[in-house]
Amino acid sequence: MGELPTDDMAAFDIDAGARQGPFLDAPGAMRRAMNWFFADKDRLFWILQVGGWFGFFLFHVFSVSTLFAGRSPESIAFSATSAFVGFLTTSILFRPAFRAARRMGPAAMLGVAISAIVLMTVAMAAIKAIAIIKIFAFGPDWYHARTTALGTDNFLLALTPDMPNNLFLLLSWAGLYFGINYYLTLRTETERALQSARLADQAQLKMLRYQLNPHFLFNTLNAVSTLVLEKDGRQANEMLTKLSAFLRYSLDSDPLQRVTLAEELRALELYLEIERTRFGERLHFDKQIEESTRGALVPSLLIQPAIENAIKYAIAKMEAGGKIRILARRDADMLLLQVCDNGPEAPGDPGALLETGETGVGLVNMRDRLAYLYGENCDFSLSRSELGGLCVAMRFPFQTRGRP
Repeated sequence: MGELPTDDMAAFDIDAGARQGPFLDAPGAMRRAMNWFFADKDRLFWILQVGGWFGFFLFHVFSVSTLFAGRSPESIAFSATSAFVGFLTTSILFRPAFRAARRMGPAAMLGVAISAIVLMTVAMAAIKAIAIIKIFAFGPDWYHARTTALGTDNFLLALTPDMPNNLFLLLSWAGLYFGINYYLTLRTETERALQSARLADQAQLKMLRYQLNPHFLFNTLNAVSTLVLEKDGRQANEMLTKLSAFLRYSLDSDPLQRVTLAEELRALELYLEIERTRFGERLHFDKQIEESTRGALVPSLLIQPAIENAIKYAIAKMEAGGKIRILARRDADMLLLQVCDNGPEAPGDPGALLETGETGVGLVNMRDRLAYLYGENCDFSLSRSELGGLCVAMRFPFQTRGRP
C-alpha cells in the first residue's frame, strides 16, 4: 500500500541519476522523504497496512461503534477488534494470495483475486462475529437479535448483513494493493529504461569524443612523418613533445565532463603549438573572447575539430598562410562560439557540407555532441565567413559552475 548540472555531466551519470524517484519537481527534503517512502516495497506495505487500518479504527470509533453501543470503552474495544480482524485477514490471508496471483497471467490473476475476495469477505465476517460473541458482553444479545430479525439460526446466513460492507472494504483494499504494485512495477521499468538511456548516452558521448583522438593523431603523425622525411629532426621532436602534452590532456579529461572556456582555450593552445611547429608564421590565430564568457562551461575539446578543419581546408592550401578567428560572446542566456577562417574555395552552401560529409568526421562530431548534450536547446551551423572562408557557429545554454 530531466537541465544539465553545473559542474559535471551528472545528467548522463548512472550513479548520480539512479534512484531519483518520481518526485523530481518536489522540494529537496520532500523529494527525499517520498523517494524513501517508495524505495522498499515491504516497508511501504506495512506502513500503509498499519496506517490504513488505524484510520479505519478511528473512522469506526466516530461512526459505527458510537451509533451501535455509544461512546464507551466497550464500543472502542469493538472498533479495535473490527480493525484488528481486518488487519490480520488482509496481512495473513489476502497478501499471500495476491502475491501469488501477481505472478500469474491476467485471467488466472483475476480468478484468484475474485475468489480470494469472496472467501475473505465471508471469513472476515465470521471471524468478527465470533470475536464479538466471545469477547463482548453485548455479543450474545447482538447475535440473538440478528438471528431473530433474519428468522434463521444458520450462522452463515446470520453473517449476510455484514457481507456488503466487508465486500466493499476488501475490494477497496485489493484495488489499492494491485494499483500500488502496478505503479511500483511501472516505475521500476521506467527507471530501468531511463538508466539504459543514460548508459546509451554515455557510450555515445564517449564514442564521439574518443573518435577525435585517432583522427587528430593520424593527421599529426602524418605531419611528423613528413618532417622526418625532410630530415628536420628538431621540428619533428618538438612536434612529438607537444603532441604528447596534448594527448595527455585529451586522455586525462573525462569525455562526459564539461570544462570552462578558459580551460578549453588553454587546451587549444597546446594544439596550436603543434600546428605552429608545422606551419610556422603561416598560421595566424585571432581570439576575440568576451571576458564574461571565460567561466562558461563547454564540452571538453569541443572547438578543436573546427580549428583542425580550418587548418586542413584553409591554412594548408594558402602559401602565404591564413587566419583563423575564434569568437566567444554571451547572447542573453546562451553562449555563442564561432571559428572562422579566410581559406579559399568556401562553398556557396556551406550547410550542405554536413550532409555530404566533405568535411570529414570533425564537424559532424561537433554537431552530434551538442545534440546529445543539449537536445533542441542548441544550434550548430556552417556559413560563409566575412573573412572569406568558412565559419562554424555553435550556440548553446550559458552555464557556469555556480549557476545552472
